[in-house]
Amino acid sequence: MNHLDLNGRHAVVTGGASGIGFAIAQRLAGSGATVAIWDLDEAAGRMAAAALSGSSVAVDVGDDASVASAVQATLRPPQPSTS
Repeated sequence: MNHLDLNGRHAVVTGGASGIGFAIAQRLAGSGATVAIWDLDEAAGRMAAAALSGSSVAVDVGDDASVASAVQATLRPPQPSTS
């Protein structure tokens, strides 16, 4: 399989918690991209993101307000852990 050079790039994968979306997220992460998983299933999104050392946002892509909120959450710098 061809290797893509995505070092320093950031990708958002909608529906990335499972199935084809997760496979795409894996490929992007394996090629060096930082991946944000956007999925309606918040728990599955967190698990997928953890497996890829990425981030996750619960979002309903059919709802404009949800997408706008997800964009803001994705662009927000990660907060340091308090634990």
